[in-house]
Amino acid sequence: MVTFLIISVLFLGLIAIAVYFWQKPANKTETIELPPPRPAGLFANQAPSQLAEVTKEQLLDDNQQPQSDERDAKRALAEEFMEAWQEAPDKNSTAKMLHLAALADDAETYRTAVELVLDVWQRKGISQMSAAELQTLFNSEFWILSSRTRSSGTGFVLKETLSRAKRELERANNQPTHQLRPVD
Repeated sequence: MVTFLIISVLFLGLIAIAVYFWQKPANKTETIELPPPRPAGLFANQAPSQLAEVTKEQLLDDNQQPQSDERDAKRALAEEFMEAWQEAPDKNSTAKMLHLAALADDAETYRTAVELVLDVWQRKGISQMSAAELQTLFNSEFWILSSRTRSSGTGFVLKETLSRAKRELERANNQPTHQLRPVD
């Protein structure tokens, strides 16, 4: 019985293969080719003279103008707050001042703010802020600056200032608290 079943399955398989190969082939073996595409540029609706009317400088000026005005306003606000901060520096206003300086997206403004804070802190002007907190604040606000600002020439000078501040704060952090003296 099993032999009959196996033979019948093989026989049906051979019949299926024979039908597959004996099918009538298609009348046309050629593929239909599409006509070649019309050559056209990327901006086919515009002539090259129309494209040349807008120059690269015009595009940069149009894009930079609003950003420049906004950056100048933020820089002025940060500088005003720095002047007001010097009257009564404390922990909260220090954080806010550094944040405003970073939001100005100007490495020179942020560098000035860092140097100002470090100078006041060394003279014990911000007594409730530890060296570790100040170092964390400097580093965290630094990352608010855009990558373009951080990698610019003034950004390099800012990194040097932050590195110097880090060394001074680490030195102060490693000294016992009774030996800390303000730098005159």
